[in-house]
Parts: sequence; C-alpha cells; structure tokens
Amino acid sequence: MNEPLKLLVTAEEAARMLSMGRSTFWRNVSAGVFPQPVRIGGLTRWRVADLVRMVDAGAQAMAEQGRAA
Repeated sequence: MNEPLKLLVTAEEAARMLSMGRSTFWRNVSAGVFPQPVRIGGLTRWRVADLVRMVDAGAQAMAEQGRAA
C-alpha cells in the first residue's frame, strides 16, 4: 500500500530525507542554509516543497559551476 504524499515533515524526517543527522540539519537551519520551518500550533514542520526546491537549486548551481570551469 502506498503511503500518502506528505506536505509537511518533522526535523527528523527532513534530516533523513537529506541523508544527515538531526543536529546537522538544525545547524543548517540556524545558519540560514536550509529553509525555515512553519509553525502550526505547537508543531514545527518543514514544507517538503521548500526542501525539494533547495536541493534543486543546489544541483543547478553545481551544474552551472561545472559548465563555467
């Protein structure tokens, strides 16, 4: 059975999606490298779309650097 598409994820889920530990994920959020979370009530979550956009932008930047070299 397929799991429903998630729009929001916890810090732990986001870190796992990005293949890193939770503390590394939070360090990058604090440094402004990763997107800021949304807060809903007492919950802190990240938009999956923001994380995908961040990864896509990083891949695009790396591709452009490769073409410039």
